[in-house]
Amino acid sequence: MVLALHCISSEMTEKKVYELTVDPEFRDLIPPLNEEELKLLEASIVADGCESPLIVWNGVIVDGHNRYAICRKREISFSTQEKNFSSRDDTMLWMLRNQLGRRNLNPYQRSELALRTEPLLREAAKKKQATSTGGHDPQLLETSRKAEQKIHTNKELASLAGVSDNTIRKARRIVRDADDAVKHELRQEKLSVNKAYTDLLEKEHEGETKICERCKQEKPLSAFSIPSNRRSFSSVCRDCEKESSAAAKIAAKAAAKPADATAKTADAAVSSEPPCPITSMVMHNGAPIHVERPLPDTPEMFRYVADLVKSCCDSYVIGLASAMRRYSDGMGSEEHNAQILEMVRRTNAQVLTILNERMEETRA
Repeated sequence: MVLALHCISSEMTEKKVYELTVDPEFRDLIPPLNEEELKLLEASIVADGCESPLIVWNGVIVDGHNRYAICRKREISFSTQEKNFSSRDDTMLWMLRNQLGRRNLNPYQRSELALRTEPLLREAAKKKQATSTGGHDPQLLETSRKAEQKIHTNKELASLAGVSDNTIRKARRIVRDADDAVKHELRQEKLSVNKAYTDLLEKEHEGETKICERCKQEKPLSAFSIPSNRRSFSSVCRDCEKESSAAAKIAAKAAAKPADATAKTADAAVSSEPPCPITSMVMHNGAPIHVERPLPDTPEMFRYVADLVKSCCDSYVIGLASAMRRYSDGMGSEEHNAQILEMVRRTNAQVLTILNERMEETRA
């Protein structure tokens, strides 16, 4: 839910060096400029003057703290524009939204600002609900409170910040648990949100281990990555992920070789492996689909069938092993064991029936 902020702006004042009030809470609400950004801002103001007015509320700066400091230091005239907000919370909400809409911020800074709006929005929503119910119906207030809690989700904050839900979720954890040095590196773009989040989890689970689903070795959690779209460690260790990636590259190169071979000598083209003739691509309702087509009835074609059978067997065993790894102690019972064994026996019986029927047909 987006709450409208009602404020009235006055005309700009004439330019001069004003004495304004700096509220520490307002000043510290916005992430500070880094050293390079401050130098560029100062150089711009010295060269061209302070072109935009400083925004104030009852004489307190709400936008332009850095420009104010530079103008006071350099005795450069500036104008102000008064905005009339209904409360300090409304003022801070305006400041945060104004920064999100204007500054060139990195994903962590945007997330940090969006997360700072959350308690302010909650408080504003509570006040609005209390006003709408007159403060006399506790049950209605409780219903409103629950509805309000659903409003401020990671998705809405992510939309406000212009980042993904995952980035907001990870930034929330970083803001809560990371030290100031990590946050400083994130603001300076020396560290990514995903890397900071991974480091935080690794530190939290230091000394813990995990068994890789692929190599079956027990390794420290630091040997497992955390995919950017997930909140926990991968089930496969980094070494196995690298091996899989390397194998995929080799397979891709191998798949491209027959096409390259045809451009070589005629002898090489004759001896090269022909493409597998088991499937064919046809158009159906304007879309390409794979369909089965009969193989040439020759002994040489058996290797394609053998490859298919082996692939089916491998997939069956791998899938079954994956399912059984999830069969935990809390699920185990004689009844459940019997159900699993019966499913496997029934499947194996169907497999043998398929094999025997087809083999009988080929002998006929």
